[in-house]
Amino acid sequence: MALKSMRKFTPFFVSVLLHIFILLACFSSLAALAADPPTPVWSRYGCNAGFNFCANVTTKESWSEDGNNIYLFLDALVYEDDIEKANTTVWYVGENFDDSWASDLRREAFDVVRFSFRGSEFAQPQITCRPDQYTKNHCMPSVECAEEIRRSGLNMMHYSTEETAKDLIWVIKQLGKGKLNVIVAEGLGSVVVQRALGMEDQLKNVSVVMAGFTHPQYFDIFKSINGYDAVLQRVLALCEGDKTLLCVSRVGALEGLWNRFVNVMRAAEANTLKCNKLLNWGADAKEMYTEYRSIVAALLKKPQNPLMLSDWKLLQLIPSFIYRLQRCEARDQQALTQLREFVRSTERNRCPLFVAQRYNWLLNEMILTRPPAPPKELMEAASMERLVMPSILLLQQLYDTYKAFPKYNATKISVARTRVPLLLLPSDIDPLFSLGMAAQASIIYGATIRRLPHQSNLPVANSASNCIKANLMHYRRHFEWADAAQCNLDNIYRLNFTAFDAYDFYGVTDAWEFTTPNMAEPPVNNSATNSTSPPCEGANEGSSRAMGFITVLFVLTLLGLFGMTYLYWTKARSLKFSDDFYSNLNH
Repeated sequence: MALKSMRKFTPFFVSVLLHIFILLACFSSLAALAADPPTPVWSRYGCNAGFNFCANVTTKESWSEDGNNIYLFLDALVYEDDIEKANTTVWYVGENFDDSWASDLRREAFDVVRFSFRGSEFAQPQITCRPDQYTKNHCMPSVECAEEIRRSGLNMMHYSTEETAKDLIWVIKQLGKGKLNVIVAEGLGSVVVQRALGMEDQLKNVSVVMAGFTHPQYFDIFKSINGYDAVLQRVLALCEGDKTLLCVSRVGALEGLWNRFVNVMRAAEANTLKCNKLLNWGADAKEMYTEYRSIVAALLKKPQNPLMLSDWKLLQLIPSFIYRLQRCEARDQQALTQLREFVRSTERNRCPLFVAQRYNWLLNEMILTRPPAPPKELMEAASMERLVMPSILLLQQLYDTYKAFPKYNATKISVARTRVPLLLLPSDIDPLFSLGMAAQASIIYGATIRRLPHQSNLPVANSASNCIKANLMHYRRHFEWADAAQCNLDNIYRLNFTAFDAYDFYGVTDAWEFTTPNMAEPPVNNSATNSTSPPCEGANEGSSRAMGFITVLFVLTLLGLFGMTYLYWTKARSLKFSDDFYSNLNH
């Protein structure tokens, strides 16, 4: 009887199963996307120039919910044109991919992949603007660019560093199977990798080299104007450390080169520096000090944009700039005017197409205080403690673009000790990606650190290329990073302050046109840098009474010190620092 009942209902069950099968077939692509995007595959066709393999990648608008497809693109330089031959793949994540650097690695049996972010120039949709919608001197998106992005209707949250980090992890899982995978990141690309490090359980069989990075919990694109002084001090220390002693002796800085610079700038601000009146720059003599400071800021980083490589050769001009500014002969006036025209010139090359996409991160995820303080307020606060700052016009452009740019709220990027094999190469002469922040992040990560002198935030393909190459080769063989002795700066990148061709900057080959060292600039208002005052007239009169008064004052001072020491001892454990990294620089 049971058998007859089963036979009776079999057609019904078959019909139900058939309908379910048809429904699944109709929605199979959507169901697959909800679980995982289609697996990308390498191809030889449709690749960008210079690459022999590429892949179209389909991904999700958001990894946490269903939505539309979006697309990004991978380019690869593959060893001996065989995707299976090399056992190690280098995944470049950054803003300054260099074909020659990648080709050099390919010759050493590495595959090198350029990972392009969602929303970038090799993606669909794209966050881009017209070439005329960027500022000419620093390649910053204009207000018009920000408004155009807003009108596009794109949800900027879908293009966050978190979604991008999940793209990176998933792509490596799919295309890096069976290989040793090394992520090489620099600049703002390192922020994506720092997001990925927060998901380290997903980074199996992956190691990381991170150069020119920052601490994302402290970095603020607006407050980064505070970073120029520290960089200048390191550059001037390199001048003083020159074994020939020519650099510091030419300036005549017996008091130290930083102190000389401070006093020259204070003289300029007090309008006692003779160049204030001799230089015909169209500015009021009392305001010329702001011109000098902005020139030094440009020599430290030009363009003043964290997404673009600065010309490291400009650092070599700073000591001679101080020398010429103080001497201010006719030839110095001509050379300084030529230098000013150079640093104010627009960029010769077209702005990179990825700039607008990266500013989505800078203006949404790399700001500590929202909204930021107005530029004038920021500059006034910074000028109380800082000497070198960029032009307020630059900060105003950034502020105006921020107000017009579409916003989203992002979670903070965690920085914690990681089990992922991690090699760090911090920048030390980049005012935006400060060494102090990189140092704090490095200690927390518990990673291997290698220091090279005068590293920018984008050193992978230039000043740090040999160090990174040596470590990649060593890691492939031994699964550990190379020792510090294998990280050396190439001679081509060593700073030479006294013997280089300065024609493009000063209009003359000789940067100094040296005659004699300058004398120390007379102190202004008994500044802290030159605090020694000449003896007062009549100092011997009434000396006994003065000594008695000094003795009493000394005893009272000792009592005060003991009291302050006791208070400090009882409250030391309750001392707290501000969450603002830039404020803590002054503690």
